[in-house]
Amino acid sequence: MGQKKDKRKDRHSSPKLKSVIIVAALDVLFAFGAYWAARAIMFYRLDPPSGYASFEWIAMLVMVMITVAMLVFFDCYNSVWKYAGRVEFFKFAFAYFASFGIIIIFKVIMGVAFDFELWVPLALMYLLFSAIFSGVTRFINGIVNYVTYVRRLVGGKDKPDSNMKRTVVIGAGYVGSLVVNRFINNPQDGYFPVAFIDDDPDKQGKKIYGIKVEGGMDNLGEVVARYRAQTIVIAIMTLSKTELRSMFSKCKKFDIPIKVMPEITNASDMGGGAISLRDLKIEELLGRDEFKVRDELMNPAVKDKVVMVTGGAGSIGSELCRQALKYGCRHLVVFDMHENGMFFLNEEFKNKYADRYSLVIGTVRERDKLRETLAVYKPQIVFHAAAYKHVPMMEIAPTEAIKNNVFGTLNTIEECEAAGVERFVLVSTDKAVNPANVMGASKRLAEMVVQSRGKVFNMQMAAVRFGNVLGSNGSVIPIFLKQIKEGGPITLTDRYIKRYFMTIPEAVRLVMQTGALASSGEVFVLDMGEPIYIYDLACDLIRINGLIPEQDIAIEVTGLRPGEKLFEELRYDKETVDRTQHEGIFVTRLEKIDLNIFNGQLDELKAAAFAEDERGTERKIFEIVPSAFRDKAAAEMLATHNAEIAAHGCGRSVSVK
Repeated sequence: MGQKKDKRKDRHSSPKLKSVIIVAALDVLFAFGAYWAARAIMFYRLDPPSGYASFEWIAMLVMVMITVAMLVFFDCYNSVWKYAGRVEFFKFAFAYFASFGIIIIFKVIMGVAFDFELWVPLALMYLLFSAIFSGVTRFINGIVNYVTYVRRLVGGKDKPDSNMKRTVVIGAGYVGSLVVNRFINNPQDGYFPVAFIDDDPDKQGKKIYGIKVEGGMDNLGEVVARYRAQTIVIAIMTLSKTELRSMFSKCKKFDIPIKVMPEITNASDMGGGAISLRDLKIEELLGRDEFKVRDELMNPAVKDKVVMVTGGAGSIGSELCRQALKYGCRHLVVFDMHENGMFFLNEEFKNKYADRYSLVIGTVRERDKLRETLAVYKPQIVFHAAAYKHVPMMEIAPTEAIKNNVFGTLNTIEECEAAGVERFVLVSTDKAVNPANVMGASKRLAEMVVQSRGKVFNMQMAAVRFGNVLGSNGSVIPIFLKQIKEGGPITLTDRYIKRYFMTIPEAVRLVMQTGALASSGEVFVLDMGEPIYIYDLACDLIRINGLIPEQDIAIEVTGLRPGEKLFEELRYDKETVDRTQHEGIFVTRLEKIDLNIFNGQLDELKAAAFAEDERGTERKIFEIVPSAFRDKAAAEMLATHNAEIAAHGCGRSVSVK
């Protein structure tokens, strides 16, 4: 069956040589007929040419050849005329205008029996008739196709098969008309257009290829119900991300697949094969347009600078590397302990950036390696992305979280200060706010290290706090997509859990621009927009893959994991935020940190962590970060976690100080 289907599609692929020859032959025949008709009108005679007959016959042959040559030159034989629009019309018209000019030039050059008052009108009349005759054939082709569609519509042998999806097309403009024309003439695509939706009142109530524009988006529900629509196709190319998100929100209520069109510039782009409708991308559904780069911030941060990125092989770190190179850093130093990630980063960079980057295998827990690297490359700005980030993993390894995330950060800051680094930017997380887990608490401690040192060190320093990024290693979206591909179910921890999301490139661009704003240990917060329920995100991912939630793909709730919160926050209740030069970046005003007290606490925390004293480590964390596990939701999650441990006799319980 598969082979037969492929052959069927082949028959509807781009115009075949055979059909091109037939159309060209008809054009030649019509051209001769057009010349004969023009001659008959001009000379009032139908008898064959005589007198200067030899020249006239040659002239007629040359005119026909010029006409066909111009049709070839303007690509008129490679157009799919049943989808023809303005582009194809202008190609056709230009071909005949060019033919007229060349014919007149030919007559002048020949100079034989040339009479301007005779030959110019004759050439014009000939081309007019030729264009009409050729155009009529293409028009008839459209009529035949429409009749075929009507026959399918009313029934009989040509009735569309039951596998064709009744489709509502949103957008009755140029692209929408191309789409519907394509569907009408190619039932193998599997889409049966039943109605248009368009907010333009001038289009409403009218028909395009026999398909009525039933109204605007407010009428979508009624139209979907009336026509028992099985698919919605969004055929508008000019929507912003905000507008697309709004349209998707209205469409998803009907639990039918939603598709969008690939970019189309003209009818020929659609070819003769099946239309490749695409699914929406999750980044298109974040609800707002991305913030633009501010050159006055980006340029001082990276342009012509030696930039070092710790954790450069990770999701955020690798994008920091890409953006630093893209925005003109003089040299990039990638510092990471994971040789596998470094290998792939090198494969990506080696041909494009040649000698503009260096790879250093090392860990921020080793001061000697840091010191050596800083001495060799002398970076002017350091983006510190090296960290353990997976909450469940750090719940079972709290001492490792502290060693790496806290004291690795302290090592890097102190060595950067000693090496004369100009700017230092810590990549933090929203999990640092009222942390319900060890990982979040470790990142809050890292922020405090930046705050405390920023007041006494000469190096300009800052931390940047933001939420989840799309597609990072271990994030929910790649996991959900894998589960969808496998047929489900999608597993999520709680139906009401919600998170902030941003694309990795956008988050990184904002992080880099904070480099120009860093001063004395500030904590910056990125504008993440509105948080999204993970359940809604899972449903949207199912829908944009052309499936229906809970029908095609099941969703299972597994319960909150240790240390997991129902919602994340970007700032503490007592924190106030101020605007910066960039509309997507805010700066927090935090409580002051007593450096002497904090240093003593860090010494005690370090002793417990390096002694592998998990209980002592946790107690010290909660002492330094009083907000840890203090919110009601976190306390409830903690109680549940400990109850499960008691019931199953596995894992370790966590206590609240």
